Amino acid sequence: MKITYLGNFSNKFSDLTEEHIKFVFEELGHKVIPYHEKDFDIDKLVELTKTSDLFFFHKGGVAKGIELSDLIELLNKITCKKVFWYFDKVEGERELWMQTVAPYVDYGFLTDETWLRRNNYPNLSILRQGIGNEDIGYLPKEREEYKCDIAFVGNIYEEERLRFVNALKEVYGDKFKIFNNVFGKDLMDLCASVKIIVAPIYPSNEFYWSNRIYLITGSGGFIIHPLLEGLKEEFTNGAEFVGYKTGEQLKSAIDFFLLPENEDKRKIIQKQGYKKTIGNYTLFHRIELLLKKIK
Repeated sequence: MKITYLGNFSNKFSDLTEEHIKFVFEELGHKVIPYHEKDFDIDKLVELTKTSDLFFFHKGGVAKGIELSDLIELLNKITCKKVFWYFDKVEGERELWMQTVAPYVDYGFLTDETWLRRNNYPNLSILRQGIGNEDIGYLPKEREEYKCDIAFVGNIYEEERLRFVNALKEVYGDKFKIFNNVFGKDLMDLCASVKIIVAPIYPSNEFYWSNRIYLITGSGGFIIHPLLEGLKEEFTNGAEFVGYKTGEQLKSAIDFFLLPENEDKRKIIQKQGYKKTIGNYTLFHRIELLLKKIK
């Protein structure tokens, strides 16, 4: 199959999600034509898709300044199969995007099951994210710049997350560190160097969560993550990660697994989480499901 793939391939600070997905498509035997969102041109994209079997995209460049109306015009003109995979929580302007774009595609995949449960779109379905396959097999090493007891890995872009990290700083002081823009082999080294990685409740809800749990467990890390109803279908609390519902439960879990006598328990969960993710939740697994669905 020949795939024209509209994505954010040029952002050097990204986690290279599009590159990972492109890699998997190619490993599965498909030809991929990457097209940068920053070069968005309706006529050029239409011409490319004339010889393609699939037009694949995420947000279609709308989050990068492309007008939603331009994306709809493009989708109207493309005659091959059209598929999106939308990763973010669907709220605010994102809900307008979903409601506007969904009728113009053959299939749409999203990670926000909460939104999909509340809206009836027969061409939309859930497809969670996963960890890329290129770095699997890399042997991580401890690195001094990453060593700490407790870490948050991610961006501090909302007041809720700021409160979350500030509370951890106040309680744990220098034992707690924040790391941003760490991906791939660097993330694997970080996971080998940090005892506990914590995930915030925001913006999760019972049937939506970010890619963090797959990236951390698949990179060999130990994660304490919000305990969510939908997550039970993929991970077992206490066996492959540790879940919490309240701030008190989070602190109790951190304190418990920092005790020297509980190090072996922490490492067992760490290993089992890695095994579960690598065996079931890589992008290879996810894209195989996507391709089966759209045939």
